[in-house]
Amino acid sequence: MTAFEKWKASRQADILAAQGDVSLIAMHDIKEAMSVSEVAGTWAPTSENPGLTLTATVADGLKINGELVDGVYKIIADETVVEAADGRTMMATSQPESNHLLAIWDMTCAARQNYVAIDTYAYNENAVFEGQLERDEQQTFSFSHTSDSAGTRQHESIGEIVVEIEGQTYRLRPFAAGAYSIIVFRDMTSGSETYGTGRMLLIKPDANGRVTLDFNYSFLPPCAFSPHFNCPMPPFSNRLKRAMTAGEKNVIWK
Repeated sequence: MTAFEKWKASRQADILAAQGDVSLIAMHDIKEAMSVSEVAGTWAPTSENPGLTLTATVADGLKINGELVDGVYKIIADETVVEAADGRTMMATSQPESNHLLAIWDMTCAARQNYVAIDTYAYNENAVFEGQLERDEQQTFSFSHTSDSAGTRQHESIGEIVVEIEGQTYRLRPFAAGAYSIIVFRDMTSGSETYGTGRMLLIKPDANGRVTLDFNYSFLPPCAFSPHFNCPMPPFSNRLKRAMTAGEKNVIWK
């Protein structure tokens, strides 16, 4: 199995996991102590960012590490998994300007049952390019989001990736994602052959700022699988004037 085939298999496994994108049924912005309709307990923002607190009794049937929650428990963002008696799972998470989000997954939801696979292009050797990171003083960059009616959110950014594609120079703006960065982009296939909002590409420049952009590993944003995600959209700098026939295309549903 090639590295590309292994990547496709790992993507399929991730999507079908307990906290896979296709199983997300709700994303609540917890701004004060409150209950939510999908699961029991009272959820509240922590004083620090990010994270939540959960207040529940044994009767609520919520478990952490296999033990019933009885009292107040701090939920560490993107780490603590809360399990409900019906199999639903919950985690605290965050995104820029929303530090106290509650994500809820249900592997029995309709989307999970109707999901088939990810339609993906065959490996395209002509979709690999070498770029160069140019750092700038701009530590953040404005991205619009799919579920926001107006305004933008400020994402951390490492700078611009300068790359030549079919004789045209682009200055692509990534946003930081832990140890890596992500370029969210559109191209001439967007909305016809591929997901209309755009796709994403994970990158990590080396110590000298050199970076390989292998668009064969372009992947669908989480909002392609569930409308409850609020995904960043491609800025104008990240809109390619060519068809990038590589990477993931669309979700296949029953």
